[in-house]
Amino acid sequence: MSLRALRGFLIGTRNLPLRGIRYQSTSTGTSNNVDVNENTDDLYLMKQQELNNVVVQQLKEFSKMSQAEIDNYLNNSKGAEPTEKEQLLEQELRNLFQKYSQDNQLLGGLDTAEEGHSRAVEEILQTKRFPFLVPSASDKPYSPQELYLRQAHHGSHVAKLGARVEQVFSPNRDIYTPPTPEKMSIEKLMAAGVHLGQSTSLWRSSTQPFIYGEYNGIHIIDLNQTLAYLKRAAQVVEGVAERGGVILFLGTRKGQKVALEEAAKRTHGYFVSTRWIPGTLTNSTEISGGWEKHEVDLQDKPTGRPLQTDEKSRIVKPDLLVVLNPTENRNALNEAMKSRVPTIGIVDTDSEPSFLTYPIPGNDDSLRSVNLLLGVLAKAGERGVKNRIRKASEMKQ
Repeated sequence: MSLRALRGFLIGTRNLPLRGIRYQSTSTGTSNNVDVNENTDDLYLMKQQELNNVVVQQLKEFSKMSQAEIDNYLNNSKGAEPTEKEQLLEQELRNLFQKYSQDNQLLGGLDTAEEGHSRAVEEILQTKRFPFLVPSASDKPYSPQELYLRQAHHGSHVAKLGARVEQVFSPNRDIYTPPTPEKMSIEKLMAAGVHLGQSTSLWRSSTQPFIYGEYNGIHIIDLNQTLAYLKRAAQVVEGVAERGGVILFLGTRKGQKVALEEAAKRTHGYFVSTRWIPGTLTNSTEISGGWEKHEVDLQDKPTGRPLQTDEKSRIVKPDLLVVLNPTENRNALNEAMKSRVPTIGIVDTDSEPSFLTYPIPGNDDSLRSVNLLLGVLAKAGERGVKNRIRKASEMKQ
């Protein structure tokens, strides 16, 4: 069997119409050449048909043989020496497969140190993963799609390398996940800078019981007393929230709005983060008389009952006022004292603790310190609200 016949056998009968068309389209010579081509083609088809019949007959015989007979046949066929044409065909196929494997070797055969080869490998790999990606030419810059894929690959592999930084401060941790009053400790207060007071030149003598000492021209606040006063204030906030009281948070310094808003959400209360309007408590008929009022139950759900005329004109005051910077909000503290509204505030070494019902000695200048103290109070108020809602649901059942 010739090499040409064997090649036709490997290709199969799918290419037979194409060969006929090719011979017909390229036969532009004399009639003798046409006859020779047609005879050669007919002879090729006859040999291929005979070879196919032989192969089909052998396959039918193999299907009737047992496994032992097939193994015996294979063992006997191994000892036969290949002919010269078979060796030539085997060498030709080996060269073909070797050339094909070298052309398609993406990682081992190509020199990735060269820019052109590395880019070719990258384009082939990306084409397989992203069939709709159009790779740019080797002499052109990367397209936005290719730059995005390269950045994503870098982020998924290289960007995750390195040391893991642990036990660092997160600014939003004390706001959104504050600790409970029971889990507060002097270490946490000191880490937040609650112990740092004002300069000794700004010291107010009424804060002497809260001062631990002096260091580098500033007063150091006693954190033991801070922790005790903080837990007492947290119990007050929890009790007011559990009994359905209205809690108002006040902080007019820059950067306190987020913490105030989160604390108001936890306690179902209200907050003021801009300017305290004079007369909010003492002249509430003029300030808040036009505000719309509605009745809610113990679960803070609107009852829908229409209010009477005297109920609409009734003065609504907060049951507790929490002030973050009492020094700048002296008017609010005076109005709270006149309206008999209890107050809680952070007292620094330059503040007056007698203006507050429940003072908390601490640093009111640091956002980290204020967020921690306010978060603890809000956490206590949230627990009081949950207890009230649970008791109200049990009463309905």
